[in-house]
Amino acid sequence: MHYNKKPLKILYLAFLLLLSPFIFAKNIVHELKGGVLINDQPAEMNQALAANDKIQTLHDGFIKVIFEDSAYSIKKNSVFVLPENTDESLGNLVKGSLIGAFKKGGERKLKISHGILSVRGTGVAVESGHDHSAVCLCYGEIDLNTEQEQISLSTENTKYHLVVHIDPAGDVYLPDLNSCKFDHWSVNNIELEKILNNSSPFKKGLAQFL
Repeated sequence: MHYNKKPLKILYLAFLLLLSPFIFAKNIVHELKGGVLINDQPAEMNQALAANDKIQTLHDGFIKVIFEDSAYSIKKNSVFVLPENTDESLGNLVKGSLIGAFKKGGERKLKISHGILSVRGTGVAVESGHDHSAVCLCYGEIDLNTEQEQISLSTENTKYHLVVHIDPAGDVYLPDLNSCKFDHWSVNNIELEKILNNSSPFKKGLAQFL
């Protein structure tokens, strides 16, 4: 007995088409809330993204994006310009704050108001402002270059979430923990790693940080 395989093949192709936005998604808007603009136009869910796109969140805006094996969670009142897919290209956090997760083994550069981060298989939270910038190395390692200093930070032999501030002159210093209220948690890092299909970067997993 012979079966007509053509209808099955059509159904299979239709199934792949339905799944394709999720399977092959690489440069897209993953989550969206409130007022968000991309290149000065209202953002949309699953919108395709390209190098040098400008993402702006308004006072009630929030967005998560996947771009070139990286994931970014961008908070309200922020402006972020996506990088090009080259080793020397800079993602530029013009102002505001974001959390980033980056593929293992690669390097991504991130510009903030008072310095440049070289990120390798790392989770970071950053704030970029006129009077100071702040960097939280949530896990992994980064190089931080400012007009005054070049330093490397690592959580290999320390606790997670190592925070430094950068003043307008480019000096890097450890902040008073009572005055440092970085608005993020380890669960936020873990959520971004899941988007990239990576395991939790924290040895004790999610439960420790809820």
